[in-house]
Amino acid sequence: MYEPLHEKVELEGPKSKVGLIGILNQAQECLDYLDDDYSDGRSELASLQTRLIAGQFRLAVLGQFKRGKSTLLNALLGEELLPTAIIPVTAIPTFIGSAEKTDVQISFDTEAEPVRFPVTSGQSLGDFLAEYVTEAGNSNNHRQVKRVDVGHPAVILQQGIVLIDTPGIGSTHKHNTEVAYQVLPECDAAIFLVSPDPPITEIELDYLKEIQQCLPRTFFLLNKVDFLDEKEKNVSLSFLADQLAPLCDGIPQVIPISARKGLEARLSGDVDGWKNSGMQQVEQNLIDFFAREKQQILHNSLQRRICDQINSINMQLQLSLSALMLPEAELKQRIEQFRRSLPAVEREKEAAKDILSGDLKRLVERLNKEVEEVRAQAKEKIIGKLETHIQSVADTEELERLVRETLAREMPSFFAPAMRKVAEIVRAEATELLTLHQQRSSRIIEQVRQVAAELFDIPYHAPSVGRSYTMFEMSGWSHDLFISDMDPLGQRFSRKFFTHKFRRKRTVNRLREGGRKLLNQNVEQINWALRRGLDENFSQFGAELSEQLERTITATRKAMEVALQKSESQSYATASREITLKQTLAKLQELLSQLEQ
Repeated sequence: MYEPLHEKVELEGPKSKVGLIGILNQAQECLDYLDDDYSDGRSELASLQTRLIAGQFRLAVLGQFKRGKSTLLNALLGEELLPTAIIPVTAIPTFIGSAEKTDVQISFDTEAEPVRFPVTSGQSLGDFLAEYVTEAGNSNNHRQVKRVDVGHPAVILQQGIVLIDTPGIGSTHKHNTEVAYQVLPECDAAIFLVSPDPPITEIELDYLKEIQQCLPRTFFLLNKVDFLDEKEKNVSLSFLADQLAPLCDGIPQVIPISARKGLEARLSGDVDGWKNSGMQQVEQNLIDFFAREKQQILHNSLQRRICDQINSINMQLQLSLSALMLPEAELKQRIEQFRRSLPAVEREKEAAKDILSGDLKRLVERLNKEVEEVRAQAKEKIIGKLETHIQSVADTEELERLVRETLAREMPSFFAPAMRKVAEIVRAEATELLTLHQQRSSRIIEQVRQVAAELFDIPYHAPSVGRSYTMFEMSGWSHDLFISDMDPLGQRFSRKFFTHKFRRKRTVNRLREGGRKLLNQNVEQINWALRRGLDENFSQFGAELSEQLERTITATRKAMEVALQKSESQSYATASREITLKQTLAKLQELLSQLEQ
């Protein structure tokens, strides 16, 4: 496995690498004297310390599915290492760091031992990876892969850089989108990849808003420009810059590239091809960035996370200490006050659930309205063409052929864009409503914490508002419902027994019925797919509110009950714990003060 590169440290102040390591060491030593209630805090601080010591800068390649993320990384590595295909591929984030030779290690959520690439198996490394990181080899992550680490000798990795290949957002695999969001806190900067088909979608813009909040630096690349002429490329770049400007405090630099051409050039040693693909400029920009800004951005990123974690631990300490210092009778009284505040919180939660349910109902009504408009448009466009054939073609065999060809051509060409349009309308409204619901949920959770803070006179820190996004799976389109002419006798055979008038009337009725049935079936696919997405997302948000609220109440009540248990036991134990908590809190506040200087 690759070894992280350690960087030379010149400063030793509180904001230097040595200074941060010292602060983390002291913070963890403080928590070593406390009980298991603070184990989560210890684990998080240890994880931050590991990253700081390693000096690893994590650069993620992010974007919608099928934008060419894996191909871009293969071009930077100079090897066809990561799996690529015409369908959504990457299902598990892949971390690629520096090593003397290429190696892979697969870690699991279970207690199973990590798996390494068997060099002697005769299997290619790419095929081995595909078994674990793709939907084809590991659908819905049924192998329970936790992490994939790749070591590689590429020059670009030799500055302590870890490249991350991420699942694309917006595919039919909803868990890929969830993983793409979850990986953001592990990143320090990003390459955001788009392509001209279309240049950028609303889903990507929502994702980019989240990226901009989490990460201080983002590089923008327009991939697949080899499919455009010069005019089309300039139009795409201009459109993309206009869309990005409101999110980037100005027009950002967008580099046009062809990752595919770049990979081909790198594999063949074609220097001019590498330059013409745009990849040379990308590589140089990254190298310049690593030289100028990498250390400072990594440092600031980790410092913020250390501050957040120590603040969270301090709040927990203050609640425990305040509860412990109260006389037993007063502590019991305040615990009872807290208990009496909970029914009001429960009513707020139920009101929020009612609002959520009402929002869902109204959104379903909007969906139904949009679906009926699609149905009316489909009847006008598709059934209208069928009627034209019916009125103009006398021969029943020719009529049947033309109707079948028309349906096969018109159904997918009409319903695919219609589906996307309805999905975008519904998705935009759902995202807005769920964002409001997330804010409402956060206020309810804040209410619990604020009550506890007021009861025990401790500083109150409001939780950050969580993100809100929603994805809808899009079904495929059926356009092959007819089996021959659906007449067991067949058109040719029936010629011998029925008049032309009878046969034509029968064929016309059947084709009309079949066309309407096929149209309605596709319309209902829109309704079913999007309604299922709405139900799942709104249900998930309702469940998350209940879970977060219960977790907050339980943690707050536990801090009070532990204090009560100590106060009811021998006074020596209570005094000892009080001293430990005070000393720990004072030390952590001192460390926090150093971080915030």
